Amino acid sequence: MQNIYRETFEQIHASEQLRKEVANVPKQEKAAFRHRISKAGLIAAALALALAGTVLAVASPTLWWWFEQKWEEETGSSMTESQSLVIDGLTRKVGESVTSGDVTVTVDSITVGSSQIWALLDVTGWDFDRDAQYSFDRMRAEIVPDPSGGQHGGAGYGLDSIGITREGAARMLLEFSATISTGNQLNRGDYALEIDLNDLIRRRTGGAEDEVLCEGEWSFSIPLAAESLSPTITIDRVQVLSNHMVWDQATGKDGGALEGTGGKSHPAVATLTNLQITATGASFYCDGLMDRLHATVILADGTEVENRGGGGSRMEDGGWYVSFDWPVPLDVTDIVAIRFGDAEIPLN
Repeated sequence: MQNIYRETFEQIHASEQLRKEVANVPKQEKAAFRHRISKAGLIAAALALALAGTVLAVASPTLWWWFEQKWEEETGSSMTESQSLVIDGLTRKVGESVTSGDVTVTVDSITVGSSQIWALLDVTGWDFDRDAQYSFDRMRAEIVPDPSGGQHGGAGYGLDSIGITREGAARMLLEFSATISTGNQLNRGDYALEIDLNDLIRRRTGGAEDEVLCEGEWSFSIPLAAESLSPTITIDRVQVLSNHMVWDQATGKDGGALEGTGGKSHPAVATLTNLQITATGASFYCDGLMDRLHATVILADGTEVENRGGGGSRMEDGGWYVSFDWPVPLDVTDIVAIRFGDAEIPLN
């Protein structure tokens, strides 16, 4: 079972180290994954995060700017007005600062989705080089209280340097994603994001040791206020055909019989229940685990957006809870279909 799990999430671009961690998690593990992240990876738990790492000079520290760049990178087109409105509805100004030594870290703004969070951090008090990248030697990001409620689930997060502002602040983006099998949503209004940062560093390349610039601790507790929630598309039950093999937890065999086929066995049939599609991701329960599965949403104008992260948790009944993350928040009302592997499901 561990090998199947590992292969399934290769398409989420996880590092080899991360896949080893996931494969070694006990099958009945119920506690959410919580790790302190080392400077080498800045990655925790069950997903890898792809962040834009180019250092740029920009005038104002806005999350909207980053989403605009990400949207163009993913789709090759400019962000639409409806996309902008969705992002605006999920984003709020924070402006909370903590100073340690000569360095001040400010959580400028935050975008909160059903299972994803983007937080923009500005670091000031140092003479930053525009040709260098900066981060922290150790960090922790955690949702309190635990949205998984002690049940199956996990979380992952990453921090990356994304630019130096014209005012000289180092801009960093924290991206957090959770796999929450209870169905709880982070943006329902009763959670907080806790962030602990330790020791500002300048990243070195070529295997050289990172340089510690300022020792210190910067800690935040950011309430995740209920923002303008986008609609959720829910499909109670759907059977998916795919060329990817499906391992049947109940029988231990590949495939199964598709309803309406007279009981004929098909090598790639899975039953998805409680499929939910939100502005920031998709989730469902599955009677087996799909091999090398990824998710793609199709918008009304034909634009396709593929997931850029996700996770899975094995349930006590032998099935799986699986979640996928969109690279940027999407206008749910503009989604006309979702595709898992090569199986496309039209949405009304």
